[in-house]
Amino acid sequence: MTAPTRSSKPAARAYLLGHYPLERRAFALLLTEELGVEVALESDFTPTSVWAAVRKNPDLVIVVADRPTTGVLDVVEMIIQLCPDAPLLVISAASEAGQLELWSHCNLGGYLVKSGDAAELRLALDTVRAGRRYYSPPVADAFKHIGTANNGLAKLSRREAELLPLLARGMTLREAAEVMEVSYKTADSYRTNLLRKVGVHDRVQLTRYAIRKHIIEP
Repeated sequence: MTAPTRSSKPAARAYLLGHYPLERRAFALLLTEELGVEVALESDFTPTSVWAAVRKNPDLVIVVADRPTTGVLDVVEMIIQLCPDAPLLVISAASEAGQLELWSHCNLGGYLVKSGDAAELRLALDTVRAGRRYYSPPVADAFKHIGTANNGLAKLSRREAELLPLLARGMTLREAAEVMEVSYKTADSYRTNLLRKVGVHDRVQLTRYAIRKHIIEP
């Protein structure tokens, strides 16, 4: 990444989450030394670690996660509830429509693709700190389309939205339950609500719906 000039804004006290210590350290150095962000807290996605960190009231939360897994999304939702005044910026390599659909169910301040440079990271940080949303150009249209597609439709819960692309791609309900780390009975309940909300009756219709809404590729 090319080093941008330092910002005149006062340093934000950030909480940085990521699966891998080396990746967290690399982002922490970039944020602290080049972007004027004080990375005061770091952790993985272990709930106990997150709980201990969010009690320290960070000004900004930065999440580095390539896949919106159940565990990551659960933690993100917990942070949003516990730190409603701290904007949350996701940095991720995920760009598939189904993955972005899952992220869209969280109240994110912004979403930055990993291929962006340090100048874009600065822009994203300044934007979310100013109370506006930022989406990287490669995914901005996708997020806009998701928002438009959801207007006027029955709102899926985050877990129902998580289940939709799994079933639409051909997974059995039992396989989907394992991926989501829930029981078969719980997954069956999600499926029942999902089919009812989108107005379809079987897997074939659900797959057509997912393709039509650009949740999966044909």
